[in-house]
Amino acid sequence: MSTPKVSVIIPAYNGGDYLGEAIQSVLTQTYPHFELIVVDDASPKDASSLIGQFDDPRLKYIVHQQNQGAVAARKTGVDASSGAIIAFLDQDDLFHPEKLQAHVKFLEEHPAVGVTYNSRMECEGESRTIRSIWHPPDRATLADLVLGFPFAPSDTVLRRELALRDEIWDQSYVSSSNETIFNGAEIILGGRLALEGHQFASVGRALNYRRYHPRRVFSKVAARCSAELTCQQMILDDPRCPDEVRQLRNRAFMNTNLYWSYYAFAQEETALGHSLLREAVRLHPALVEGCPCELVKFFVHDSASDGSVEVKEHLKKLFAQLPPELAALSAQLDWAVGCAYLLRGAQAIMWNRTEEGQRCFAQAIQADAEFDEFFTQNLTRQLLNYQKEFGGNATQKVVERLVSY
Repeated sequence: MSTPKVSVIIPAYNGGDYLGEAIQSVLTQTYPHFELIVVDDASPKDASSLIGQFDDPRLKYIVHQQNQGAVAARKTGVDASSGAIIAFLDQDDLFHPEKLQAHVKFLEEHPAVGVTYNSRMECEGESRTIRSIWHPPDRATLADLVLGFPFAPSDTVLRRELALRDEIWDQSYVSSSNETIFNGAEIILGGRLALEGHQFASVGRALNYRRYHPRRVFSKVAARCSAELTCQQMILDDPRCPDEVRQLRNRAFMNTNLYWSYYAFAQEETALGHSLLREAVRLHPALVEGCPCELVKFFVHDSASDGSVEVKEHLKKLFAQLPPELAALSAQLDWAVGCAYLLRGAQAIMWNRTEEGQRCFAQAIQADAEFDEFFTQNLTRQLLNYQKEFGGNATQKVVERLVSY
């Protein structure tokens, strides 16, 4: 294997200890041929003292004089880089030690592929408690990118010649008279590369850790949703976009409105949640059809995955804020609570958190939960994802632990 230089770029803003851990995860890579560029996006807290703790000539530090957002910080890093391969890492995420080596090897073996990405471990904050493994599609298509971007910046690696293309850094969607929101950049970057015909591929391993912070709060939820919708529309309006992808518009917009309606309700921005959810239902009426319906399944999945919330109280809060015309869905609350406890319990047992798993299963029993099709499908997917990373023997041990309950 040859040894092309990789430029790793971290956009930073008040990163603190998380930034230090992210830097350390790069400096301890098994593949040594890299440069690490940290771009401080005008943080109020100067990161230079933190950077100075790392005595490594491969580490470079750049400071923006004005805050421009993570997208501009990544672009600054790309412009200052010299590597043949570009990798991104967000300041509160971590690389697996073999991340760069695996991507370099894959790109060498697949010269037609321009963008690689990997699966990831979904973790919680400081504890790094693993909640699940996210596996994106093996070969992401333009449709995947429009429907809901399947890999995050920290998952992504691309060849230098693609990273230097100006159109993928287009930020014409960023701004209004009162707000500046940077959501949706990944849709533009990936979407325009896909429109040009560049190939995307997964390297087939979970090679970074993505942190979710307990009870995280999003500011400007409406503007974030609007920015993502604008980015989706920009790709769909591109003359290079195939008709079969344009036909996914309603589903794509539904996904975005649904996602942000959940966070509006979680933050008790009820009126905004109503507006976003109503738009999602207008675009895709089947969202609220059936028992359990797709909307309730979405609530269950996200509630079970967020270890910072108490399942029953969180779901009750979500259901209590549904628009009046969806009040009949309250009949599905008991099912949702029981299923969410089952899912969280299974996740806990899978990752050796026995006490949490026992507690969740006990609560599931109290809620009269059943092993239905939705739970079985989710558990099967989690077990298959686990098997991809750790092999059949390790997965069999997980199954044995689950069966004991």
